[in-house]
Amino acid sequence: METPKEWIDAGAWVGRQQAFALIANRCSAAQALCLKQVRETRLYEKLELTWEEFCKEYAGISRAQADRLIQQHEEFGDAYFRLSEIARISPETYRKIASQVSDEGLEFDGRKLALTPENAPKIRAAVQTLREQLQQVRDACPPASPRITQLVIRLDALVEEVSTIARRLLDPGDRAEIQGLVAYAVNKWTHLARAVQDGPTQGRA
Repeated sequence: METPKEWIDAGAWVGRQQAFALIANRCSAAQALCLKQVRETRLYEKLELTWEEFCKEYAGISRAQADRLIQQHEEFGDAYFRLSEIARISPETYRKIASQVSDEGLEFDGRKLALTPENAPKIRAAVQTLREQLQQVRDACPPASPRITQLVIRLDALVEEVSTIARRLLDPGDRAEIQGLVAYAVNKWTHLARAVQDGPTQGRA
């Protein structure tokens, strides 16, 4: 009896994922894409497994780790994984320097360092310098008041909630609604930024 196509597909993805798992530190971007495909198409069900069981038995990682890999790839793309293979960098730090990283490399001190093993020493030194610069900025800024801190926490939670919804949306109509919400929020924050920068207007009623 011939093997059904879905079983062939499942077997191919399982084999591919196992290969990636063996060299996860070198192929974590590809690993994330593979895991995402398995999760979105629910191929693990062809093996009569839950997503959590598949992660443990076939990927060799926990469900939380798999979900985190997928989320990081969706948020950052390949460049984050390529950089993290060369220099240890947390997602929090990467978010702050993401504008300086692209598929072409890390922009630092007027140069663009290609994300290659040959540039590893220069890239590690650049990342360390950027970390120190970020720390200096944090040290120079006065501590936020408890009220502002609470607003930051609430804002982060809201952004994370919208991001989670956006990552799970497949319907174009729902995605259009999220895009509209994001555009609305950007417009509101842009007006607020201008108002804060300009300060109170004298004589305003």
